[in-house]
Amino acid sequence: MIEFESVTKRFPGGGVGVEDVSLTIPTGKITVFVGPSGCGKTTSLRMINRMLEPSSGRILHDGQDVAKLDKAKLRRGMGYVIQQVGLLPHRTIVDNVCTVPFLLGRSKARARADAVALLERVGLDPVIAKRYPAQLSGGQQQRVGVARALAADPPVMLMDEPFSAVDPIVRESLQDEFLRLQHDLGKTIVFVTHDVDEAVKLGDQVAVFGGGGRLVQVDAPEDLLGRPRNAFVASLIGRDRGYRRLSFVPARDLPSHDVVTVSTDATTREVHETSERTGKSWVLSVDSDGRPVSWLDGRGDGDDLGRVPVGNTFTDDDSCRAALDGALASPAGLAVHVDADGRVVGGVGHDEIARYVTSLRSAEGGTAEDAGQDAAVEADA
Repeated sequence: MIEFESVTKRFPGGGVGVEDVSLTIPTGKITVFVGPSGCGKTTSLRMINRMLEPSSGRILHDGQDVAKLDKAKLRRGMGYVIQQVGLLPHRTIVDNVCTVPFLLGRSKARARADAVALLERVGLDPVIAKRYPAQLSGGQQQRVGVARALAADPPVMLMDEPFSAVDPIVRESLQDEFLRLQHDLGKTIVFVTHDVDEAVKLGDQVAVFGGGGRLVQVDAPEDLLGRPRNAFVASLIGRDRGYRRLSFVPARDLPSHDVVTVSTDATTREVHETSERTGKSWVLSVDSDGRPVSWLDGRGDGDDLGRVPVGNTFTDDDSCRAALDGALASPAGLAVHVDADGRVVGGVGHDEIARYVTSLRSAEGGTAEDAGQDAAVEADA
């Protein structure tokens, strides 16, 4: 556990980096620091491993004041990942990952074998081990940076906007890989970002920093979205916080119902007849195993029937946000519900998702503001 006790950081000239921050970072969880530029989140992160020293207050790691610990020993127990990655350009990838194990006296053979295993664990092909950083893409370099931080098996990971320099598709992949790793490893992680969506997706708890380096709110993501403490937090989260909250509402209890389907080898006439019989403009084509392939316009002309890829589907393990994504992208206005093997179970409309979420808020005694957010979701749908 890491604890901030009334920590303040003032810089020469009178600038305030952090002002009277008290915070508990639980063991084995991801705590995300989020806020606008210059709000103190990176300053707070760097004080944990003493890259910066507090002007007043204390930071404790497992009950010990970090100011009284040897800096080198403290940092060896904390993996550190930054936006620029900082790989050594003249060393191979495997030797980059081995940097700290070499310093700890681990044999080269063992350290390199462990490094190759780590590369696989972060989703990289071991064939890159003998390459150099310049031969890797930005996303690959970020994964190497994570592997290097994990190489000494530190109990604490400090991550300063590690995914912000890559494109959105790669970034989402890195976030998913990161969550998978954390599920397996259970590290204590402090993660800095300016991206609220990233904070909500990754954090077990989110610490919002505001102007003057002050800590404004610390909460679980769903509580932060549902009950922002003040106007600043509400504005930082954005007007679509009701949509973001759907990430924390399980989809398994959505009112899924039957979807009109035809086989992929159905003729144009059969599709038209199915549409006319059921009164549905769009029907879903499925393969021989019952997996969705595309939406077909049952009232369209021509042989292609206006085929539209199904896109996002959802399972019982997904969230209502995933279901709503699928419904809004579908020409039929339906999200396709599939089982663990990808076979069609049913479908649910965007209006049904909105009503379901609104009913949950009412059952929980949601506030008028909450109801307004849910109504906004329904209106957008």
